[in-house]
Amino acid sequence: MTDMTMPDTFLPGPVAGDADPVPQPPAETPPAGTPPTEVPPTEVPPRRRRIRLILAMLLGILLLLFAIFAAWYLLFRKPVTQLPLPSIEQGMPGFSFAAYDLDKPLGIAVSADGSRIYVTQTGGGQETVVLDNKGTKIGELKPPAEVSARASQLYVAVDPKTGDVYATDRAAGRVNIYGSDGAYHGVLVPTPDPGAWQPLGITFDGDGNLYVSDAGGAFQTVKKVDRTGALVLTIGAEGLLSFPNGIAVDKTGVIYVTDSNNGRLLVFDAAGTKLGLVQRGPATGELSLPRGIAIDDSNRVYVVDAVGQGVQVYHSLGQGDQAPRYVNKFGREGTVDGAFEFPNGVAVDGRGRIYVADWNNDRIQVWSY
Repeated sequence: MTDMTMPDTFLPGPVAGDADPVPQPPAETPPAGTPPTEVPPTEVPPRRRRIRLILAMLLGILLLLFAIFAAWYLLFRKPVTQLPLPSIEQGMPGFSFAAYDLDKPLGIAVSADGSRIYVTQTGGGQETVVLDNKGTKIGELKPPAEVSARASQLYVAVDPKTGDVYATDRAAGRVNIYGSDGAYHGVLVPTPDPGAWQPLGITFDGDGNLYVSDAGGAFQTVKKVDRTGALVLTIGAEGLLSFPNGIAVDKTGVIYVTDSNNGRLLVFDAAGTKLGLVQRGPATGELSLPRGIAIDDSNRVYVVDAVGQGVQVYHSLGQGDQAPRYVNKFGREGTVDGAFEFPNGVAVDGRGRIYVADWNNDRIQVWSY
């Protein structure tokens, strides 16, 4: 009988299909102090490199524009739309806000930074009020009782050199002067003394010369008074002006006068020679009853047409122009925001805002670009 007993230790042999293992050499350890081997960078495709470069350039341009806009605003406190880019034709301003609780506001002036708004009133309460930049009343301009028990002030202007405020009182034949804080400083008396005059419209030019229209005398005029108080120019002739309510002077010294009762805008050079006009009429750009006028830093001329129920906008005179070039009009008749009922005075600040005395709606409106 065959012995079937298995041995104590069984070592199986190779299985069919298995390969003999290949011996691997031991891993080599680099000598101490040997720098690590650098893996070569993956090559970026040329197209992707171009895209990254373009994106970096666009980001740089955006950052540069942001820096320019921020610097412009911080230095000049003007909106971006007021950047001096002649290739951009700007549209009309839009309604911003209104300030109410006024009594038939007529004249309006504003400090260059827009922080103070001065408004004359012709209703029952004739105090000239001072508003902040949100339209909140913060003070009044009125002479002391011993000077006048009732100041009937019509138009106001801010001296660009001192911030003082000048207000015309036609009935009393005076131009009252106030400090920027509202303190009464006295009365303007030009040299030579104009005597019994009726000051009406008023403005300053960039050099601080004062212009006042005189609705009295043998014929009505516009008078220019320099910083010393000397009367240096008189514009007018018999039959030329009839109640010139508004005066404005552009950067070149050209003088614009709203010849209200004649329904036109007259333009004079710095020496008082008549250059041209915008006439009365029903056509686009013509006028009906022009009252307030103002010119902004971009040489846009704003003329309030009280009967036309809006503000006409013109370009100031350029080389060879005979009259301001009509641009457009904003406003319409009504009582809602952006509408007017017999508007009158207009003023601009240095930040692209336009202030309009909305007479029969007992409010002022502020428009901006």
